[in-house]
Amino acid sequence: MKRVHALVVAGIMLAACVSTGVDVKPEHLSNFLPGFSTLDEVTAQLGPPSSRATLRDGSTILVYSFAASQPHPESFIPFIGPLFAGGAIRTSTVLFEFDQNGVLMSQRRTTSSGVSGMSVLTPGALPGTPPGTPPGTPQ
Repeated sequence: MKRVHALVVAGIMLAACVSTGVDVKPEHLSNFLPGFSTLDEVTAQLGPPSSRATLRDGSTILVYSFAASQPHPESFIPFIGPLFAGGAIRTSTVLFEFDQNGVLMSQRRTTSSGVSGMSVLTPGALPGTPPGTPPGTPQ
């Protein structure tokens, strides 16, 4: 019985959302105004970018990438879990362009989300999940 409890606890711990990078939300972007904000202000508020490039004309591009994944709860069912392996995936990329003086010229944000694998739960089947939310979608 103790072994079953240990497996359940391990499964719950593994079900947590896994993420990497800096998640720049739209409300963060509203803090930066093209023509006024500087490269130093952006990096002070968001931290180091995922990548940085300096172009021949002296302008600079900062890229902030983010990815999050949450496995389907069914993935942790013994024996049949591998049949449902997969989960919800969400990514975002934010690109900042600065002129030679380090002043923000433009900013762009792209996002994507999707689901991999299969799920037998209907939307809203998990407690605390709003109806219409695909199973495994990070909250």
